[in-house]
Amino acid sequence: MTAVKKHVNWEFAEMLLAAVLPGSTAYDPDRIAGIPLDGWAPFDIEERDSDVIEDDFLSYCDDLEGPLIVVNSTSFDEDQGPFFVEASRLVDFVKAFPTRVRDYFMYASVIVVSPVTGFVIVVQDDGYIVKVRGNAIMVMQDKLGEK
Repeated sequence: MTAVKKHVNWEFAEMLLAAVLPGSTAYDPDRIAGIPLDGWAPFDIEERDSDVIEDDFLSYCDDLEGPLIVVNSTSFDEDQGPFFVEASRLVDFVKAFPTRVRDYFMYASVIVVSPVTGFVIVVQDDGYIVKVRGNAIMVMQDKLGEK
């Protein structure tokens, strides 16, 4: 993905990514710091059925919480930008993406950042996925009393 900053949310989204994974400079798999080379696992986004791909991807997201920053190929369109989605609504967002936004959600690379858990999930369009844990930089209000 080439980060062309056209949407007003890009600066904020990149700031959050850099706080979760310090050294990260863009929503581009090659510019995200803290991903070990041996952390990547095969993840085909071309040959499998689209529902199977989405379900497989969503299984990596089961333990995400709070607001998420979601970036896919559509995010780089001039009229779009990074998406902000509540974790509990991610399945609905992904499954309804072609209707609500346009295009297939997993058309190319996908990056999801969870500031609450510190997890970052990266799907590369060349067939790999990784999930890494960085800094949890946000606390949800209902969890404030638990600490």
